[in-house]
This record gives sequence, C-alpha cells and structure tokens, in this order.
Amino acid sequence: MKSLRIVSFASQNPIRQAELRDALSEHGEDVEISFAATEEEACEFIKGANVLLAHRFTDKLFYAAPYLKWVHLSSAGVERSLFKEFIESDVILTNSRGMHARPMAEWVMAGLHYWSQQFQFAEEWRCTREWKEPKKHMTEFRKVLYGMSALVVGYGEVGRGIAEVLKANGLVVEAVATRSRSDIVDVYPMEQLEERLLEADIVVIALPATPKTLGLFNRRIFPLMKQGSIFINVARGSIVDETDLIAGLKADKPGYAILDVFAQEPLPENSGLFDLPNVFMTPHVSGNFPEYTQRVHDIFIENVVRYSNDRPLLFEVDKKRGY
Repeated sequence: MKSLRIVSFASQNPIRQAELRDALSEHGEDVEISFAATEEEACEFIKGANVLLAHRFTDKLFYAAPYLKWVHLSSAGVERSLFKEFIESDVILTNSRGMHARPMAEWVMAGLHYWSQQFQFAEEWRCTREWKEPKKHMTEFRKVLYGMSALVVGYGEVGRGIAEVLKANGLVVEAVATRSRSDIVDVYPMEQLEERLLEADIVVIALPATPKTLGLFNRRIFPLMKQGSIFINVARGSIVDETDLIAGLKADKPGYAILDVFAQEPLPENSGLFDLPNVFMTPHVSGNFPEYTQRVHDIFIENVVRYSNDRPLLFEVDKKRGY
C-alpha cells in the first residue's frame, strides 16, 4: 500500500473528523491525516502531503503543496477550484458527484408540487385564517403534473436522477446532453436544445458550470419557451442570466421559476427575484442532507483504498472539460 499523507480542509465537525480518522486507520500505518481549520493551516500541513480533501482548492494551496498528487472535493461542482496551473498539472481531481442526485431530484419534485398544488395559498390561510378565498384559489389554479412534458438539460448523475423521478411521477421526460443516447429517457444532443425547448412544459437545468454553459439561458433562449412554462435551476447560477430571466418571467416565458442557485450567493437583498410572485426559491440547499459529510467521507475512503492499490478512482474529473 502507498504511503499517504492526507490533509483534510473540509468538515470542521470533530465527530465526523474522528470517524474519518478511525476509518482511515483501518487501512494501515501508512495513512496519516491532519485536519486544518483555516487555509493558512492547510497550507502549512500540505507541504508534506500527497492528498487533499477540501471544499475548494485554491492556487495558494496548490503552490504550497510540492508533493500533491490527488485532490478530492466535497462538492459535485468543481468550477471554483479550476485554474490554469492546476488544470495543466498532473494532479488528479475527483469530486463527490452522485450522492446529490436523489435529494436534488426530490427537491425538484417538491418545487413542482408547491407550484402545481398552489401551496402558497395554504400559507395565506394559516396567516389570515380566512377559509373561502384560499380554498377557491387552490381549486381554480391547481395543476396536474401527470402527463406534462419535461426537458432535463444536462444528463449526468443529477440529471439522470431527476429524469428518473419525473418519469416515475407520470411526466413525459426527455433530455439534452453533450451526446445523444437512449437511456431511461431519450437523450438528444445539445445542438437540439432550442428545438426541444419549444414544446416543454417544464425545463430543468442540471448542467455543470463550464465556459460553454456560462449565461446559456438568456434573452435569446427564454422567448423560445412555452407561454406559462416552468423553469427550474438546481445546477449553477452562472448558467442563467438573471436579468434576462426576470424579464422573461414578467413576459410569462417562463411563467414560473423554481430556483435553488443564483449568480451571486448569498442572493443580494435587492435582487429583483424577491419581488416576483411567480418565483419559488431556496438558498442553495437542494443537494444538502444531514448525512452529507458521512457520504463524502464514504466516497473519499473508497477512493483512498483504490488510490493505494493503483485502481481507477471514482468520479475523476476531466479538468480541461470541467466535469
């Protein structure tokens, strides 16, 4: 087994740290781990390390780590950790994709149910205690999701998970991705995005953030959407031009937005999204769940075993492609 010197600059929970240390100790005396609470501390520890577990990788960490061979990120998105020197280096990058798929798919369904069942009027009833009007509104404006058409844009682990849940709930689902294929739904090439948008009742963004997807949904794309359609983003805020989205929402194209991610986070208090009645938002939580750190550590430990035995790592990232 390879001798591993690991630095963890991720979870600061002492219980989770102890669990990770104990799990790694089972793989022999040649695995050591240090836990850093600050980037300065991580830069000190990483001088003699060959593996890093982190929320984000920076150029400061990169230059402090002459022996670094492998970085594992606790997130699925890697765009904030990619920079020229790292991309061009031989340092391996893996991420924690896959574990978010089911929670994010359920979040998408929850957002759709909030919209389709008109649950905002239930909250109104709780506040006003007036029975008649909320009941009238919920009855008149309620939608049935069964049979609606949904387009999932991006078909990685998360996109496939969303497509699976939507299909199981009776929606007619298709997807677009970098390559076409037949899976649990038909997947068309990205070149057909605009064509597929025209007839979709619901559009779900599940793309990685890359230079090619930056601002992809903008003033040219939103007018192509069906009147009154639903736009959902659980990917990255940078994929959407929010000014153009707000204009589109005012024009009913799309008619409603369900958003978990934003161009700037935290979302500024003066964002126009707060003022629109046809928006449901949450503060970037769709992939979160109580056991998140344990799942990250499970993936990391499995990869430590693989790395030590010269086996292919799970979820290796193509740094040049960005996913």
